[in-house]
Amino acid sequence: MTKRRGAGLYLLAAALSATLLATKPAAAGLVDCPPMYTSDFGAQVENLAGTQSAASACQYLTPADPANVANIANINAAGFFGLTDWQDNGQTLLADVASTGQFGTWSVSNVNFTLFDYIIVFKDGPGTNLTAFLLNELFSEGVWTTPFFNPPFDLPAGKFSEDVAHLTVARRAVAVPEPASLALFGTGMMGLGLLLRRRRQKAA
Repeated sequence: MTKRRGAGLYLLAAALSATLLATKPAAAGLVDCPPMYTSDFGAQVENLAGTQSAASACQYLTPADPANVANIANINAAGFFGLTDWQDNGQTLLADVASTGQFGTWSVSNVNFTLFDYIIVFKDGPGTNLTAFLLNELFSEGVWTTPFFNPPFDLPAGKFSEDVAHLTVARRAVAVPEPASLALFGTGMMGLGLLLRRRRQKAA
């Protein structure tokens, strides 16, 4: 009797857990953008001439959340490109003629690719969510085209694309090797050089 009751309670708990999981909203996840978004042909973030891609990677959040704002806290919560240490570059939530609509211009203030990685994060409304481009460090300014197309986004009926509401430029410090690591690397290279020299001497 005790075993039956235990089994019944287990089945009830399992059914309740399944019901709760089914009614719980899906957690936001990152999806890679279509390859064309970062290729020279059809890139969404380009150089000023509009001939070369300025981004090496692109990701967007799913499912759609028109209320999600492209501020630093939300960018880090999303974990774009596997990173959660993005910082304000003094270009948060831009909303002017150059950064709204179907296309515009972009630039990175006080750019320093030696010290920082940079991303541009776009925001819009219905059927979309935050979309980020990791800059490829070839350009510090250029032009952009809205990334909010159907597909990959499930836009409202009759909509092929959505305007950009605002964009944010964020940065993160690039890890600098510690002196001990550099010394170890230097020793390794020196050892490799000696080994190659010995082989050459033997061959001669």
